[in-house]
Amino acid sequence: MILKIIFLLIVIYYLYKLFGGKIELPKKKSQEEKEIDENTLVECSKCGVYITYKEAKIVHKKIICSDCAKEL
Repeated sequence: MILKIIFLLIVIYYLYKLFGGKIELPKKKSQEEKEIDENTLVECSKCGVYITYKEAKIVHKKIICSDCAKEL
């Protein structure tokens, strides 16, 4: 039984070396850490119009369009 475990560890080690020792596990991001692409469509929280994230304004932690931002 111990020989099987030792053999398995040796195989895993050589597989690790075969891939250059650069095996990266995927990192989980929280909702706040996720980056939003500039071309992602978002909804204005005031009027409901869809605009790109690049054109959106963030006021009081809410996404609004430029027309609704002028009214404030």
